[in-house]
Amino acid sequence: MTALSGWLRQVVWKVRPPVLALGGGGARGFAHIGMLQALQEAGVRPRRIAGTSAGAVVGAMYLAYGSVEAIRERWKAAFDQELIPTIEAFSRDDDKGAQEHFLLQAARRIRDRVVISLAINRSTVLDGEVLEQALDFLLPDVGIEDLPGVFVAVATDLETGDEVRLASGHLRTAVLASSSIPGLVPPVEIDGRLLVDGGVVAEVPVAAARALGRPLLAADVAMDLPAYHSDRLVLETMARTGLMTSALLRGFQLRDADVVLNPHLGPVSWSEWDHFDELVNKGYKAARALLGRD
Repeated sequence: MTALSGWLRQVVWKVRPPVLALGGGGARGFAHIGMLQALQEAGVRPRRIAGTSAGAVVGAMYLAYGSVEAIRERWKAAFDQELIPTIEAFSRDDDKGAQEHFLLQAARRIRDRVVISLAINRSTVLDGEVLEQALDFLLPDVGIEDLPGVFVAVATDLETGDEVRLASGHLRTAVLASSSIPGLVPPVEIDGRLLVDGGVVAEVPVAAARALGRPLLAADVAMDLPAYHSDRLVLETMARTGLMTSALLRGFQLRDADVVLNPHLGPVSWSEWDHFDELVNKGYKAARALLGRD
């Protein structure tokens, strides 16, 4: 893309801000903050956002607080107070030398007796209150309708597999449902439906965003499929095939976006929260390039 086309896009978006589809990815979702910073500096102020999981958290914070600076300050304070849930057993293996999706990491840790014990004796790894407390700190106690813009948190119906678009009701509860990774965090009940992470069916919520209008800017922060190794465990091989399906679905859904931002985030995994500044910066640089500002 040329600097001229990026500049023209910037001019158009100032007049008609894009609808944002912010994808999930755990800590990798920090790149969304950098993208929003680049848009803000260019005078582009999105007011219609659909988000999945981490994308729902960042999108809700942006509409609620009105600036990237406020989002960064809130996250920094959450880190200082150690409110962000971590799962040490799923951190990246440095000796592997290749990026791994958290499902592959989890499968590798099945050999760990602690993880086996959790799998046998508990329905989820994390207590739901841990994530809920973090979101209570990150987000204001308001209704989605109270936001100065249109917001949709995308979740998945655990019984039917349907995509569920939460566009009204309690903001924190909606984002909690969108962020509840199956097996790690308990499902959230809303209106009689058990809801889990929207990334199960809409890792980047393009369809939900498309319903809000256009132009549509989709931000994809998902990890690429890692390199294959013949010594993988059986569970890792099973998880890998699932990732292939997810990647195919995500690619198909992204076709409906007018513009796709896919920042190169490297091998940083979903749980590496300590890479905050690095991920924000990479999202910022990718968005600046998209706007022809580099």
